[in-house]
Amino acid sequence: MTTTPLLHAQHHILRRMADLQTELETRLEGDVRFDKVSRALYSTDASVYQIEPIGVVIVRSRDDILSAIECARQHGCSITARGGGTSQAGQAIGAGLQVDTSKYYNKVLEVNVEERWARVEPGIVLDELNAQLAPYRLRFAPDISTASRATVGGMISNNSSGTRSVLYGKTIDHVLDLHVALADSSVVHFKPLNKDELDAVCNESSLEAKCYRTVRRIVAQHKKNIAERYPNILRRVGGYNLNCFVNQNEPFNLAKLIVGSEGTLGLILEARLNLVPLPKAKVVLTIEYDNLLDALGETPAILLHKPSAVEVMDRSILDHTTENPALNRMKQAVVHTDCGALLCVEMYGDHVDELIPRLDHLETELRNRGTAAHTARAIEPSDQARIWKLRESALGLSMAMKGDAKCISFVEDTAVAPEKLRDFIEKFLSIIRRHGTKAGIYAHASVGCLHVRPVINMKTSDGVRQFEAIAN
Repeated sequence: MTTTPLLHAQHHILRRMADLQTELETRLEGDVRFDKVSRALYSTDASVYQIEPIGVVIVRSRDDILSAIECARQHGCSITARGGGTSQAGQAIGAGLQVDTSKYYNKVLEVNVEERWARVEPGIVLDELNAQLAPYRLRFAPDISTASRATVGGMISNNSSGTRSVLYGKTIDHVLDLHVALADSSVVHFKPLNKDELDAVCNESSLEAKCYRTVRRIVAQHKKNIAERYPNILRRVGGYNLNCFVNQNEPFNLAKLIVGSEGTLGLILEARLNLVPLPKAKVVLTIEYDNLLDALGETPAILLHKPSAVEVMDRSILDHTTENPALNRMKQAVVHTDCGALLCVEMYGDHVDELIPRLDHLETELRNRGTAAHTARAIEPSDQARIWKLRESALGLSMAMKGDAKCISFVEDTAVAPEKLRDFIEKFLSIIRRHGTKAGIYAHASVGCLHVRPVINMKTSDGVRQFEAIAN
């Protein structure tokens, strides 16, 4: 019987998988999973995309990661580092080998309270890290809504930020240095280098030296374009962070390039993170509007009051609480009108007494403009917790629609300057309406970064065409 080219290719793939699996099982202490169920589980993330990996390794140590890289390289297999709770555009899936650090490689290695930094392994979940830092009255600043499952490695790779990024910035602003495994399985320590240190490492012959020389050359050649064309907005996370190397008076730290690179340049082995003190006092003001555009239009003026957060949820998100009794009770306690949008404005300070006049000033200004339908203060921690619980549920609420049509994540995290956000969203919504649907909208009005989730039935050919048309 003659073997067809297709059968020959299938046999080659199966043999390749078996050889890779055998070598990984021999060399790794962690779990090696090439079964159909595991590959199916790791073929999806929080996006609409699906790619089945060749296999999965759940590593226990740095040596496991290095061995996985060596094995994958020898067998011509790509590697995708798996985080959690940080990406919604297919970044965490791939056809090669999935490397998961979250189960075992997830320790806090050191906390320096005096200098306010911590050394951690990449698999630690944000909530767990902050729980261990709480006795020191410290925290890792980026506070994403998926903190209960987001790994620090994923946050670094994604350059995550979260609710209070208007105050604290993004993950890149809090990564001090990184230990990284490169493609040849060499381990490098990316940290701030002065000019003499940079010159010295560039003269070496290692892959690390080549990395430094390459970045230095690219930045020198394209310095003008980088300086002029990288958007000057708080929530720019697209592309590699070459803008961090334009100013030659600042230390040269390739850890800044690893941040936001989505695992394409190396695998994170260890991170040293800047920590911030927990706020001594905070208050929240909820502001209800008849429609979303009014809420976004007032956000720039609210930012002049120096809030720590300005979050928004539109009617579509709020209405979905009716399908969850607990969240519906929470909404009824927080929302007092049949509003089209809710802004949650938070302020930090040393004492509540100093925050009350700031609230007075903001509410007076809102009344004078006459756009807001209702305002309410949350001074007690329990009342504030209720508000933030409702806001953190927005992702789940956006996915809770009954029927086959769902709020789909595929045009996520578009970011503009806050003063342009109202007009941007108005045009965005006109595109969505033109294609015969609506959207749920929520997230970070303070920094011009909203999650826009069009309602689409991906089980129909018309829905898929709708998806493609809106995306394009």
